[in-house]
Amino acid sequence: MILVNVLLFVAIASGLLLLMISAEDSGLERGLRMREAARAQAIARGGEVSAVVALRRDALVAPDTDSRAEPWGALAESGAPIEGGSFDLAIADAQGRFNVNALMQPDPIAAATLGRIAGAVGMTPEQSARAVAAIRAAGPLTDIRPLGALGLAPGQVARLSGLLTALPYEGKINLNAASEDLIGILTGDPMAARRIVALRDRQGYLTAADLASLDVSMPQGTGLTSNLFWVRTRVRIGDTSQQVTSLIARKDDGQGGKTAAVVGRWTGASAPLQAPPLP
Repeated sequence: MILVNVLLFVAIASGLLLLMISAEDSGLERGLRMREAARAQAIARGGEVSAVVALRRDALVAPDTDSRAEPWGALAESGAPIEGGSFDLAIADAQGRFNVNALMQPDPIAAATLGRIAGAVGMTPEQSARAVAAIRAAGPLTDIRPLGALGLAPGQVARLSGLLTALPYEGKINLNAASEDLIGILTGDPMAARRIVALRDRQGYLTAADLASLDVSMPQGTGLTSNLFWVRTRVRIGDTSQQVTSLIARKDDGQGGKTAAVVGRWTGASAPLQAPPLP
């Protein structure tokens, strides 16, 4: 009987010890995950800071044009090794699409641009009018996803997603970042758009002289520079993954130069549809 009691006591004590060890292990794992998450978040924000610095420098040394051929475009990373994990960064000109928030106020150029885009994707005048009304009722928008509720066909929505964006500040469409599809719509000449993009691909950028050499006029509402840029970072450390999506704006500093600062930030997978995909 005494032996049975001793064995029972040992079994109970062993069970309690296992519970204590298990709880301690769980606490250690939680602590490790929290440290990994904090480190990953810091590295992701470091990528954001690098983009801000590069874009500020670019505004000083190359104010007349903006293209991915510039040093800021070289910030992109895919699976770069870091201690315990990897780092991805995507950076993109945000002004390569038509900003639907330009329609918040009566603007004949913006209205004409939307009209050309709507016609190109097969929207009826009634659908186009509903889109403008929806933008003005709910805007300014931060994402173009709400436009998917206008009753458009999936193919129309998919094509519009590559032509439209929703940005907080006005700005011209940068032909150095616009797609061949959008340039063809804006110029009304798909063949000219193909030549423009081919030249841009060869030399990495476009100038006003390039357009003149192709006998193409600069479409209304377009330019060759930008002040809004997307940067997305993803950091994986151990079992932890952190994503940060940022919208960076360059503005006049009042002293003849420009500053660059983050004006929008999203964490996790909540990024707007128009943000660039991660590699």
